[in-house]
Amino acid sequence: QLPPGLPVFAGRKAELDWLTQVAGTGSQAAGATRAVLIRGMPGVGKSTLSVHWAHQMVDRFPDGQLYVALGGFEPTRPVVEPADALRGMLAALGVSAPHMPHGVAALSGLYRRMLAGRRVLVLLDDAVDAEQVRPLLPAAPGCLALVTSRNALPGLTASGVRPLRLEPPSVEDARETLALRLGNDRLDAEPRAAAEIVARCGRLPLALAVVAARAVSRRDFPLAAVAAELGAAQGTLDALPAVRAAFLSSYGILSPESAQLFRLLARPGVDDISAAAVATLARLSARETGPLLGELAEGHLLTEAAPGRYALHDLLRALAVELAEEDGRPDDS
Repeated sequence: QLPPGLPVFAGRKAELDWLTQVAGTGSQAAGATRAVLIRGMPGVGKSTLSVHWAHQMVDRFPDGQLYVALGGFEPTRPVVEPADALRGMLAALGVSAPHMPHGVAALSGLYRRMLAGRRVLVLLDDAVDAEQVRPLLPAAPGCLALVTSRNALPGLTASGVRPLRLEPPSVEDARETLALRLGNDRLDAEPRAAAEIVARCGRLPLALAVVAARAVSRRDFPLAAVAAELGAAQGTLDALPAVRAAFLSSYGILSPESAQLFRLLARPGVDDISAAAVATLARLSARETGPLLGELAEGHLLTEAAPGRYALHDLLRALAVELAEEDGRPDDS
């Protein structure tokens, strides 16, 4: 059931090694859940990493792989309900519709019985919350669930699911991503332009993929011209509409108060800011600000760079600026 293997994948060696180590360890007790949550900001490569690793693990899970796109942040369709996800996986396991019970609890029970004694990898992509995921986790010790989400899903990690926070790749890995798509010769011919593209994309894999596709379609254009386009759009996401759409799908589910705080962070000079300074900026008490910062950090729209200090990725800052301008407030108000 896995999506097709990826023709282009670069870096992430430490993360791949960690996932492989987790797959080879864990409780062998009946009823024990073996699961990993890969979380991170929109466009950072969670789905790409999980699918790539899952294809490498086919031999380790000889009884099959189950895949469900949960649609947690898909703007064009509703979130997949647990019951519908379970019916899809039961059908893949050979259960016909007339033999499927009613209700999430009964469906989940049958699903777990079907996996008992098997070695199956379950990939649950783009989850929105813990309640969506819990009924889909296998209980068989030979199985492993791999969950991806833009949210931290503390309800899962508190119950033993192991978290892996995915950050933008290193400069070297980001350059390798471009090289695999455009060719080393092209990058070596224009090293400064290649470095500028990586920097202006914030090393974000989705942004790099968008820009690389543009460069592939215009092979007669020098990379310097591509970098210049990005430079002309500096401070906006005009050159990266797919990235903007991914960010907006996460922004769109924020509470109104957290969304307003996100827009406030577009102000000049707000690069690395303390929780106390955010409270002052928002004219709120520390008690009021804490949950809002938590919501932004949990959704990976803000990074807690150190205890009590927060930072915005450059491309997320560009979104905050756009939204603040649309909201009718000058950035320096």
